[in-house]
Parts: sequence; C-alpha cells; structure tokens
Amino acid sequence: METRQGWQELVERLKARRNVEPITPRPLRVYREEVPIPPDCDLATLPGWRALCRSFLQTTGCLLRFLPGAQPSSPDDIPVMPPTVDASGPVGVRSPLGHLRIDPTTRAPKGLNPDHPIYRMARGMAEVLGELLATRIALWQREAELAAGIPVIPHKEEEQHLAQRLDEILHSATRAVDAQAAAIYILDETTSHLKLRAIWGLPKTKLLAPPRNLKSAMADLEAMLGHAVIVDRSQPVDHWNPPEEFATSVCLPISTPTTILGTLWVFSNQQRTFSDRDIDLLEVAAGRVAAELEREAALQAALQTAQLQRQVERAQRLIRSQLPSVSPLVDGWELAGWMDTERMGGAFFDWCCPKDGRIHFALGEAAEDSVSTALTMAAVKAAWRAHAQYQRETKKLLEQLNLTLWTSSAGDQSAIMVCGIVDPKTGTLWLAAAGTAYAMLITEKQHRVLPPGGANLGVDPESTYLPVRWKFPENAILVATTAGVRSAVGVDQRPLWETQILPLLTSNLHLPAKILVQHVQRAIEQNAVTPNKVPAVLIIKRRPSPKHPETDSRLRENSQHA
Repeated sequence: METRQGWQELVERLKARRNVEPITPRPLRVYREEVPIPPDCDLATLPGWRALCRSFLQTTGCLLRFLPGAQPSSPDDIPVMPPTVDASGPVGVRSPLGHLRIDPTTRAPKGLNPDHPIYRMARGMAEVLGELLATRIALWQREAELAAGIPVIPHKEEEQHLAQRLDEILHSATRAVDAQAAAIYILDETTSHLKLRAIWGLPKTKLLAPPRNLKSAMADLEAMLGHAVIVDRSQPVDHWNPPEEFATSVCLPISTPTTILGTLWVFSNQQRTFSDRDIDLLEVAAGRVAAELEREAALQAALQTAQLQRQVERAQRLIRSQLPSVSPLVDGWELAGWMDTERMGGAFFDWCCPKDGRIHFALGEAAEDSVSTALTMAAVKAAWRAHAQYQRETKKLLEQLNLTLWTSSAGDQSAIMVCGIVDPKTGTLWLAAAGTAYAMLITEKQHRVLPPGGANLGVDPESTYLPVRWKFPENAILVATTAGVRSAVGVDQRPLWETQILPLLTSNLHLPAKILVQHVQRAIEQNAVTPNKVPAVLIIKRRPSPKHPETDSRLRENSQHA
C-alpha cells in the first residue's frame, strides 16, 4: 500500500510540473548555419541493385549488403572507395562511401576467407560501385553549381527600390510576430560601428542618428555570435544596451554563410515572450534581408564587371589590329607572326622597313600577362618603332630602348626582347637580345641558337647588349618565340616545343612562313596547356632564289600543296 501511495504521489507531482508554464523569457537561442552534408548513398534507388544481390546469392550462396558510412563495422568489410581524385574532385577527400559485407549462408562454400574468389569478385564490384556513387554525388553538386551560375541581370526600370523592399520585409516580420517596430543595423567598412539603414514603425528621423559603437552594443555582439537575444525591460537591461526604449525587443544576426552583415531588431510595446516559432520567422526575415543586400551587391558587381569586360574586349581588338599582317614587299623574304590575342597582351611582335631598305623586326614579352604589362608592351613597341627609323645597329637600338623604358617608369616596368635587322641584298642578319629572349636560325644542315642576352629592358640604365652577326642562307628560317610557346606542354605532359613544334619546322622548311606560323598556332591551340604567359611566334624566311624553271615549278607546287 505504501508503495502504491508513493507512486500516486509521484504521478501527481509530475502532472503539476507539466502544467506550470515558464514565466521568464528565454534570453538566448543558438543560431547556427549548418553546412549540408552530401546525400547518403542510398542504393534502394539504384536500378538493378536488388537483382544483382539476388544473383550474387544464387551464384555464391552469400548475402551481399551495402552499409553506408566511412567507418567499417567488421574487419572483413570491403570499402567502397571513390575513384582517385584531387582535392577539387566531386568527393573532396578519398574516404570510403560505404562498405560491402558478405554474409555466408548454408549454401556458401567452406573455407571462405578474404583471398577467396568470392571476395575478389566483391572487391571488383566495390570499385565499380564506388565510381558510380562518386558520379552521382558529382552530378548532384554540379547541378547545384549550375543553378547558382545564373547571371544576375539588372533591369533598367526596377519596380521597387532596395529601401522599399527592406521596408516590406520589416513590415512583414513585425506583423508575423505581432510586434510594433523593426530596424536594420549594418556594419561599416571598419566593422567598428553599426549604422541604422532601414526602419519600420519608427520615425524617419532615426535614420539621421549617428552610428552606434559596436564595443558598447553587447546585444548586437552576442547576436553576431549566432544567438537570438531577447531583451525584457522588466529586468535590468543596461548590460545589453538596446537601441530603442521598448518593453521587449529581440536582436538577431543578419549574415550569409561566410559574412556577418549586421543585426535585425524587432520591438514590442508589451512585455512578452518570443516563442520558438516567432524566432524562426524572424530568422527567415533576417535571411531575406541578407539575400536582398547580397543581390544588390551582386548587381553592382555585375555592372562593373560587364563594363570592365567591354573595355578589355576593346583593348584586345586594338592589340589585334595593331599586329602586322602583311609581309614587307621585299623579293625573296617572308615574315609572318602569331600571338594569342585572347589574353590581355603581355607580348608583341612587329616589323618595319625604314628608308635604308633593311628589314627591322622585334618580338617582346613581359614576365606575366596583365593590364599593366599590356601597357608596358605598348610603350616598348612604340619606342621600338620610333628608334628603328634612325638606329642602324641592334646593340645601340636595345640600349636606347632600355634607357627610354628606364627613364619613363618608376623602376617597376621591364621587358624581354629580341630585335634584329636583315639586309635583303647581302643576306646578313644582326641579332641582339635583352633578357631570356629566344631565337633560332634553322637551316637544312644546322641550327643556331641566339646566346643569352643582357639584363631585361628597364632594369639598369647602363646595361649593354652584345649583338651577333649571322649569314642568313637561302631556304632557311629564323624563329623567335616567347616563353609561352617554349613552356607549353601537350596532353601527355611533354614539352610541346621539343616534341612537336621544332620537328615540324625543321622538316617543312620548304613551306611559306605564313603556313608554318599556322602550324604552330594550331599545335598550341589544340594540344597545349599554356601557363600564365602569352604565346607568340615570329618567323622570317629567306626563299631560295629561282635559277631555272624546274625550281620555279617546284616552289609553285609547294605553295599550292601548303
């Protein structure tokens, strides 16, 4: 009887506790942005998996089960691994997607161990299954990325201004939780003050108030940590320092998954508690505010990017139009070049024929491809054009270019360059290089490589450059390239210059210079992976002088064949 009476007293006490409602508001509520995990590898939706397991049971007498999870529950479990990928692959790290377990039945063969053919067959199935599951996860991720890749296109006449949209969000939030006012405080650039940016239910003159110091805004600081702070005036609130005098107020963070933007305050004239449902609704409102602010920032960034892209395209067209396309009208000589103009322009090639009748040519490049180097290359090209009109020696020409670039810059501009002069009458070639420029004279019998030059242009005003003098034989070509061509690698990760381009040039000396340049361009664009350098090539060919009709006909046949 005593035991029964004790149980009845305990039940009555629990009922009394259940009927008591909390009278103190919950001041804090954790607000976390949880990163979604990849979907579980559910094989129930995989067509044919059940049929495969039944066939496996009928064939081997063993049950085949898939257990999701990275940790095995038995040492005999076979891991289902994704294919070998890098850190940017679909699954990020190479961890098991699950495990295959083999459960023998009475029909299973005796002496079943990990070296049995049944286990070897299961391991092969695990490899195929791992690749399939990794593909499904990659598809799931790529589809989400494509959904996020929709461009933000601003409308010329927006129906509502950002201020009006924020007011509607605040109005909806206050009405949903039966409050009277709301305000949005956004952090400044220094993240030291909170400025009132939007209000509802408060006088518009509040927008003229000075920013609030973040150090003294304890409720805002607590909210930015991921909490929802409820301030009740019936209790001491000096510590929280709310911005407005209301009976009850709540502060929530306005944030994206990576950035804290500010806080959302909602005010009520009555002393009350905010339920979990109210907090959830206000969190949705804070998320809408963050989305509107991000959209506005994305629109501004899209407009700036579009304008910058148009400027870059105009600059690329200008660079492309300034490249020479017509070979000089000099009997027996051909000049052709190519440069990847899809980039900004960290290189150039050019040629000209001054009044002395010689052919001047040059190829320059910068250490990287950027807008600043494109401007530097334009200045170097203009200076070379001006100096080539009166300088008759490559050594003095490079020294004058070096002094010009050094005096016109602050010391942060440099260029690599090879320039040369050809005398069409005697076939004499003068070359000089600055920096790691590269040029090669290819004949039917030998190759001659330009030795390393002096310092880069614009580095030292007293730099000197040593010229070389070669005889340019007939049916030979001079090839000058940038580092973007020499450092390009093919799909087999082998240097394209040594394996394809140079053998192609050596074995086709009979082709015109323009055709050779097209071959180099095709090899670079189709088979190469180039670094952050602009590929460019300049080819000068001396045609063999026609001596009899057979030679003329052979040249015509080669040109038609090319």
